[in-house]
Amino acid sequence: MYKVKCEFKVKVKGVVVSMVVGNVIDLPEAAATMFIEQGKIEKVFEPVDDVSERMAIQGENTSPDEVLPYVTSFDSLVIPFNSPLRYQYWKKGGQSPCDTLKELGRCDLLDKYRHPGLGGMDRVRN
Repeated sequence: MYKVKCEFKVKVKGVVVSMVVGNVIDLPEAAATMFIEQGKIEKVFEPVDDVSERMAIQGENTSPDEVLPYVTSFDSLVIPFNSPLRYQYWKKGGQSPCDTLKELGRCDLLDKYRHPGLGGMDRVRN
């Protein structure tokens, strides 16, 4: 996975695609190496199952009809207690907060939910 550092265009299967700053993209390593050398993208962590992840807010104060995870206006992931079991990371079989963020299209928030000692993060959140 790679994060776009500056806007650029690339031809993919005959179609010109615009890469927007901040987007997280998946590229073959050979293509990525070229764009990294040009300063257009940077490598971001690869999600792995055995890495500690930060806890998302468990939505005890959500309304009964709010059952699906969402991201607040201040960029915090909320997973209601009455959400489908697959989102309940605190229970066996629940997917990780990172997987839920990917599903919500908010890969830009993944670092916020990673353990501070892993993936190059140096900030500590309590």
